[in-house]
Amino acid sequence: MYITPWLWYDGNQHGEMDYTQWESKIITRMNQPAPVTIYLDGEYSPSNNSGTIYATFKNDSSATITGRVIIVITEDSLFYPAPNGTIWHSNVPRDYLPDNNGTNVSIPAGDSITITMPFTTHPNWNKTHCKIKTWVQNDIMQSDSTKEVWQGALVNLLELGINEEYQENTKRMNIQVYPNPVRRNGSVQFNFGIGTSYEISIFDCTGRQMVKIKGSADIINWNLRDGHGISVNPGVYFYKIQSEKFFTSGKIVIE
Repeated sequence: MYITPWLWYDGNQHGEMDYTQWESKIITRMNQPAPVTIYLDGEYSPSNNSGTIYATFKNDSSATITGRVIIVITEDSLFYPAPNGTIWHSNVPRDYLPDNNGTNVSIPAGDSITITMPFTTHPNWNKTHCKIKTWVQNDIMQSDSTKEVWQGALVNLLELGINEEYQENTKRMNIQVYPNPVRRNGSVQFNFGIGTSYEISIFDCTGRQMVKIKGSADIINWNLRDGHGISVNPGVYFYKIQSEKFFTSGKIVIE
């Protein structure tokens, strides 16, 4: 007899119908350290409604992770009267890649795997409201009838189209990010090792862009402040670095 609105995560209800509590509860949960880092890349052509998503899962733990990867295309802000009385529908699954069973994976400690999935979209979907989401979960049912999710990630569908021009002439590059984790009153150093122009975008765990840094240097420091000069809160943040020669992404933990 649950009625909307109602907040669920970890397979259980939290926050009840007081949605003013939801954001803080979700952010607190998302900021908990995870044993997996996920990188999402790909290309998408709105003109022919087709694309490919590349989902890379890196095992940051000291043990093999065996589980299941789910990839889904969702559409937000759908408006239609449903039988339960709801008018607006958020994060509606449009398609699972390759299907709702997902993909079984086994990732050795310190290693990574990349899952490549072609996909198509329906012409009637609102592409500006579509996202590709993925998560890797333990396939073993827990005592409370849930399956633990180790990590999740998402990317806006049209971001793949925007970044498509970089794919042919760029390559993924590993850079040094130090220290990581970092103390709140410290700073993070990005060591490129080569002199080139770059653009660094840093996002919080909800996907909100905190700051964008542009320039040309071998080494750059982020002072843990957003675009308004305000110190960011402790938690998990994600960076995306793009240049004419390379691209890369990852996460930063602020303690």
